[in-house]
Amino acid sequence: MTTTDSGMPHVHAELLAPTASNIKRCAQALQSGELVAFPTETVFGLGAAVSQLGAIEGIFKAKGRPSEHPLIAHVAPGAELTGWVAELTPTMQKLMNAFWPGPLTLVVPKGERMPFEVTGRQNSVGIRCPSHPVAIELLKATGVPVAAPSANRFGKVSPTRASHVLAELGDRIPFILDGDVPEVGIESTIVSLLDDQPAILRPGAITAAQIEAVLGVAVKSHGEVSKTPNANPRVSGALEKHYSPDAKVWVLQASELAALQLQNKTLCVGWTDEFLAQADALREKCGEVLVEALSDKPGEVAKALYATLRQADELACRQVLFEKPGQTPDWEAVNDRLKRASA
Repeated sequence: MTTTDSGMPHVHAELLAPTASNIKRCAQALQSGELVAFPTETVFGLGAAVSQLGAIEGIFKAKGRPSEHPLIAHVAPGAELTGWVAELTPTMQKLMNAFWPGPLTLVVPKGERMPFEVTGRQNSVGIRCPSHPVAIELLKATGVPVAAPSANRFGKVSPTRASHVLAELGDRIPFILDGDVPEVGIESTIVSLLDDQPAILRPGAITAAQIEAVLGVAVKSHGEVSKTPNANPRVSGALEKHYSPDAKVWVLQASELAALQLQNKTLCVGWTDEFLAQADALREKCGEVLVEALSDKPGEVAKALYATLRQADELACRQVLFEKPGQTPDWEAVNDRLKRASA
């Protein structure tokens, strides 16, 4: 038997269409302690049933992920949370009613049934209910929460296609369940409910303002939270360098492109007329420059972000010149991912 560089047995993942029989098969695989990659509305996740501690360990091995990094537990709509979380509070219930199923993770005190192997040895757990129909059916059939970080090697770009998972983890996991491309395209918003004031630990498609509107109380912004990192629970996606392709990522304004002299194959990614015009001029001047035009809507840029960064590596680009987004709240999640990808 051969092994991968992670020390895991060398396997060949089966890429499965999201039929009812394949979803049932993957649920049975999860129940028996195997790993299954599956689509959510954010990114593809690498799942293990929380009741299978060997499979939880397998997630960390497959990804090359440090075991102190907590995993998010995914549940089906209407799933019984007793024992998995310490208490179902009125604040939790309000947010669940407003945003579940959807891209919002709640960090709350863990229940006695939730293993410390899922929580990174912390007394809190991140839990969410995804809205992707394939994920919902898989979770319903599995019957227990499924711990699932993004289905990629640790620190690399999150996958938004089954083909991304196959390319990166195809020799490390047995099953990849296919499904429609994630509608959101970046990881869920993480909000901590551990203190009196809710706090955004990771920005995502659901904003602090939306959460404030539901709860009727002020929410500590991600910017505020970032000033006191040691005071917060550890969560996924909080490392300074993360979501990184092999190509070097630069985040630039259009005016900064004009002075560049490029000697390596480069992908320019933008949406404003000014940036794209400067990128075209750079292509005329330097030759090996590819230009990718995206929508100017924050949600559409988020949806395309990871596939675009992966495309740079697929095209053997040495660097990516990404247009600097605006600094308004609706761009916060994209700015966060680009900051970490370019670190």
